[in-house]
Amino acid sequence: MSETPKEQPEKRISNQEIVAELKEVLAAMEVKNVNRFRIRAYQNAVAVLDNLTTSIQDIWEEGRLNEIPGIGDNLEGHLNDLFTRGIVGEFEHAKSGLPEGMFALLGLRGIGAKKAFKLAHAFNLTKRENALEEIKKRAEAGEIQTLEGFGEKSEKEILESIDQLKFSKNDKPRMLLSRAEQIIERVMEYMKTSPEVLKIDALGSFRRRNPTVGDLDIVVATNDPEKVIEHFVNFPEVADVIVKGDRKAVVVLSNDVQVDIRVSTPEAYGAMLQYNTGSKQHNIILRTYALEKGMSLSEYGIKRKGKLEEFDNEEDFYKELKLPYIPPEIRNGTDEVELAEKNKIPDLIKLSDIKGDLQSHTIFSDGINTLEEMVEKAISLGYEYYGVTDHAPSVQARGYKEVERLIQEQRDLINKINSRQDKIKVLFGFEINILADATLGLPDELIKELDFALASIHTAMNQDKAQITERYIMAIENPYINFIGHPSGRLINERDALDVDWKKVFDALKANDKMIEINSQPNRLDLTDDLVRVAINQGINLLINTDAHATDQMDYMKYGIDVARRGHCEKKHIMNSLPLKEFVKLL
Repeated sequence: MSETPKEQPEKRISNQEIVAELKEVLAAMEVKNVNRFRIRAYQNAVAVLDNLTTSIQDIWEEGRLNEIPGIGDNLEGHLNDLFTRGIVGEFEHAKSGLPEGMFALLGLRGIGAKKAFKLAHAFNLTKRENALEEIKKRAEAGEIQTLEGFGEKSEKEILESIDQLKFSKNDKPRMLLSRAEQIIERVMEYMKTSPEVLKIDALGSFRRRNPTVGDLDIVVATNDPEKVIEHFVNFPEVADVIVKGDRKAVVVLSNDVQVDIRVSTPEAYGAMLQYNTGSKQHNIILRTYALEKGMSLSEYGIKRKGKLEEFDNEEDFYKELKLPYIPPEIRNGTDEVELAEKNKIPDLIKLSDIKGDLQSHTIFSDGINTLEEMVEKAISLGYEYYGVTDHAPSVQARGYKEVERLIQEQRDLINKINSRQDKIKVLFGFEINILADATLGLPDELIKELDFALASIHTAMNQDKAQITERYIMAIENPYINFIGHPSGRLINERDALDVDWKKVFDALKANDKMIEINSQPNRLDLTDDLVRVAINQGINLLINTDAHATDQMDYMKYGIDVARRGHCEKKHIMNSLPLKEFVKLL
């Protein structure tokens, strides 16, 4: 195993660049029929790295590559070469002798490694730069359908895929899951007005509940595809029809969002749903697993010994593979198929498991509803307890006596609310700022008067890793802090995550028996799902909170549940799934 160098390389390499390089190497290995176990190992590694939100280069600099699941000694050595020299000899060897143009075709729908090689070899695509343009010309000339393994249908799909590239999710900023949900709901509500629509579901990253979504994909079960397609393209929000085929259509809405629809027979609906839900890596791993057992998978069903079996639901599809049902949120191509083989798919947390919300804000600080209104909302959600955590008033700005008075007033109000009803227990907390010098924005003698407290970073967010990490550790070690809020500090599409040494932070949380939050605000979704999984594997307890600043934002809990499920959380990992008495005891 290579040793991590002391000197850092001049140019930093992004996670996206690393994953892109590994995907090309993986494609080359598939074309050259490398040992299937080695291919599967690379598939697993690519899937893990593709889902990391922490910089791979940062992890390498800390000498912690071996802590990433799926990164063995061999790949660790290759990454070491990549970061120190900018080139990996084995990677170059793997791709040697293959036409460069094949790698430009890998992003096209339905074009895997072997088909990309076949096209590049047949049409002498030696350059990446003009490979797509050349393939488009060949398709328009009808030359692709003459190749073995291709046909008129696949030629048409290649043309459609190339034409769609200008609308692809890679060229447009990905939208928040919450916004995608609003659009999906409008489209699906409209589609259900057609009697020919028997079943309908969203697909892809939306169904996997990714924090962000690119284009929107929908599948419909019907016995009349033509009417369903016609109904879809007449959706009032459609601004442009890009593709209108027999079994699929692509439109761009007036808000510049692309929506694709596919139709399926009712009998094959389950296979279509499964095929178009998982990440590309999940499908590759599942396909490899099936091939090893003499089966081949497609959007139409499972073929064994030349006979195709259809499935109208996903549960039966997985059952045919001798696997338990894999929930969509974890179909990301990491170790979910391996877990399924061992019958160890986690019993994922559900929204109905949540007993309370422990971060919210009222007009006491920067919220827009009163405490009474927020409590009524919490009661309507069926919670046993509700924690109010307005931003702690500043002793420096207001003076100690004034802050002490404000705290007593808030305590009196909470006592009054608790005394006049028995539907819910209101808990008094504050969100306390972790200052730039690693001290807290409220003195300990005032914090200890609260029922609980969380600590968060809101200022001096550009400090280096050591400073940010020290601020978190000091807060975690404070005996009156119960958990850390929105830990990475990211705002999706707006602000990068803080530079944090997560190993040290998690070690401190574990040593001090403190909790960490999954923040459900749609533009935060923080802790991220990859770090959630690391946390639960280390035995760290989590909370899912909405950070609501208004009553309607308390409905955001479902987005935090999505993150927890993607991070393989079960009910036992989420502390606000505990009943009131147990939770208060925990505090």
